[in-house]
Amino acid sequence: MMNWHVAKRLGVVLAVALLAACKDDGDGGGGPDGGTTTASAGPGVGTSKAQPEGTPFTLPAGITLETPLKSYNVEDPVDCDDKFKKEAKGSGGAVALCLIFRNTTGGPVTVTLPPGLIVISKDGSIQNGLLAQRVSIEVPPGERYFAPLFLYCANQDRATSGINDDYALGPVIGYEGFQELYSLLEGKQLTVDDVTPIQLAITHLTNGEGLSASDRAALKAL
Repeated sequence: MMNWHVAKRLGVVLAVALLAACKDDGDGGGGPDGGTTTASAGPGVGTSKAQPEGTPFTLPAGITLETPLKSYNVEDPVDCDDKFKKEAKGSGGAVALCLIFRNTTGGPVTVTLPPGLIVISKDGSIQNGLLAQRVSIEVPPGERYFAPLFLYCANQDRATSGINDDYALGPVIGYEGFQELYSLLEGKQLTVDDVTPIQLAITHLTNGEGLSASDRAALKAL
């Protein structure tokens, strides 16, 4: 079993790698602050401060989601029913949420979150989160069901999410080039090592640069 000190160090290394990927400038050049590009694939991604646009997402009948969506504390998930990272859904790590469902039906209901679903930060200086792969969550009947969810950075010029950041459920975005990303990732069983190249590809997409040849090769190789 992995020593928790080692696991924590690995988590720090991964966070640094993800931040570097989210901040990657690709071929778009740098802005006056020496860091980010000024391009965007559409509202709410890249450097855009507008509300994301896309297909509204609807929960199944009998299922509600507590709002605002709360950030997830990886180190101490006491506010997420003590569900640790191994029980989380999704990949990424730049945005980590604890979804709290209520199921008023008499039996379990599967909630399917589609690729392209975006969560919107309540603070415009904090990045939005993007789901890159389809996620299914079986919600049992009852008052509250907690589900940690990990997403990718959609805004390279904003701060990473942290404890006490609030989010709202947004639409399913399908800006130019994004469907190719979703298709390349469909059905893949991802590991922690796969997160950085995916974030790099998403950063290129959200900045309006499109997927590079190296992005496509890396995603196909996962």
